[in-house]
Amino acid sequence: MNIFDQDMLDLAAGISSAKLANMQRRMRYLEAALAQVTGQDNSLREWFSAAELVGYQLPGLPVTASGLIRHAKTHKWDYRIAEGQRGERMEYHFTSLPQRAFDEMLARVLRNAQATHEIAGLVPDIPRPARPHRQRQKTEPTPQWLLPLMRILRQAPIPVGRAVKMLPPDKVTGQKPDIQEVVAELRQLGMLA
Repeated sequence: MNIFDQDMLDLAAGISSAKLANMQRRMRYLEAALAQVTGQDNSLREWFSAAELVGYQLPGLPVTASGLIRHAKTHKWDYRIAEGQRGERMEYHFTSLPQRAFDEMLARVLRNAQATHEIAGLVPDIPRPARPHRQRQKTEPTPQWLLPLMRILRQAPIPVGRAVKMLPPDKVTGQKPDIQEVVAELRQLGMLA
């Protein structure tokens, strides 16, 4: 049978079983994350330091941070370098956790989501005080000639009039700015008295 005689061409992409399992675990975690929408910023994270993971006392994990770091290196956990209080630290991705630890973390996320939902029903909605309405000033857009003028003036201390003459013409109008317009803009910016 000739390949060109077929109506369809079946394609398959190879993926390791470990990668597939990691992706499936991440999906379960993200589903739990959706259940835990509490409105708080950074309430659900994917990366954890060794000290944090030890503090969670998850089953199947070493009980010290140094032991967890060695375990993570041995089992080639996904990690990233992040800024900590005492400099850089390694943070490990939740999908790298062993199955028992991962399942326990997922169960805790779901329990927390349920408790948050139950507590939210007991707390009445408190209206937020109205913010005082501040009058916003409408600002004009910055003229296109201002940045090139600043570059010219920064290169050499020359009179503003000569710098205006050195400006390229506007691409739309084909004209250079008027000296009065330039002086008014520079005064508004506090560059001229």
